[in-house]
Amino acid sequence: MRNDIGYRIKFHRERRNMTQGELAEGIISVSYLSKIENGRADAPEEVIDFLCKKLDIKLNSNDGKKIESICKDWFEALFNQNLEKAHALYKEIEKNKESITSNSLLNLVEIHILRYFLIHNKQREANLHYKKLRRLSKQFNEKESYYWLKFNGYYWFSLSSYNKALIYFQKAERYLHFTFYEIDEEEYSLYYMIALTASYDKKARIVYEYASKALQYYERKVKLKQAAECHLLLGITFVRNKDFEDAIESFTLAQKIADTIDNKDLLATSLQNIGNLYSILNKSKEAIAYYKQSYELRNTTQSKIVPINSLMIEYYKTQDIKKASYWLETGQRVLSEDNTPSIYRYELEVYNQLINGIVEKQLEKLVLNEVIPFLDNRGQQHEKVPFLELLANYYFDNRKYKLAAIYYNQALKIKSNL
Repeated sequence: MRNDIGYRIKFHRERRNMTQGELAEGIISVSYLSKIENGRADAPEEVIDFLCKKLDIKLNSNDGKKIESICKDWFEALFNQNLEKAHALYKEIEKNKESITSNSLLNLVEIHILRYFLIHNKQREANLHYKKLRRLSKQFNEKESYYWLKFNGYYWFSLSSYNKALIYFQKAERYLHFTFYEIDEEEYSLYYMIALTASYDKKARIVYEYASKALQYYERKVKLKQAAECHLLLGITFVRNKDFEDAIESFTLAQKIADTIDNKDLLATSLQNIGNLYSILNKSKEAIAYYKQSYELRNTTQSKIVPINSLMIEYYKTQDIKKASYWLETGQRVLSEDNTPSIYRYELEVYNQLINGIVEKQLEKLVLNEVIPFLDNRGQQHEKVPFLELLANYYFDNRKYKLAAIYYNQALKIKSNL
């Protein structure tokens, strides 16, 4: 059983970036402070008072119940992704952390800070905090372990490392009964994330299993937005299994729900997926119509690039080079202020070569030296296929049949392993 006071002293010392020597100086020896912090020694009250004074904290604050209530409200705001409320409560907690009297609550706050950084797109802060949590994680109890594993999943998901994310989400499932929200809400929220991550990781069986369970719950509770999101995941899985009739049914259900609840983001995603399906079926006219509808509904740069690239690729497929070039230039403008590597940026660079003329060996260099390593680092094997096929097609058209065969075979090998 760890010493509560010692643990809290250690927590606040590390929070202030103080070494044990800096805190102990003039009060006690470093070795004695180490024993106090690790629960191997009970210090006299006078020593604790001196340490707290140096840390500028009051461990016996009467505000414990108030801060505990604020923490619980903050956890709930993060769960519901209420960004404004989560931000306001986070600032309140940061000002009053010394009032937290429970070690477990301190750990839960630290674990939820990772989620806070992620939903506010603070990736650099999330990376640093993740390293800190890894050092603490060995001492987590069951409840703390659940949230640590779950937010581990979100962390790796944010880095597009879907295989790692899936592993952590599924580990979190073992600890579900230690949560402090309504168990059903927590359970089916986790099931959806498992299905979503498995979809990115191209694991159809897992998607179908977890999305179906989540869908049944959300339909029963009349949570329409979440039900539509499950329909989309199932539709994508049906497409990959070539169950096109079931796919269009799922996408259409999602579209109807999005219309009913007037959710433009959800409607745009539904239309995009219907467009993707028609593209696979080589119905370019229909695909383009749905992509354009998806584009018109989106109001952020990050979301607009998805239908922009789809339109560029579809027009190129039909050899309408003028319109393909228009959407290429539109995409370049959209990403002109963001130099972050992404699959969409690489698509633009590759199609810039295809549309405007390939410089000798430049396409091969771009695909093999930049795009493929980028996707390998994220474990996204399936996403390599269209790039390898484009390269193969280029060499075939230029009668370089041996090179074409190499890249066709590489693409085929990836397809056969999925």
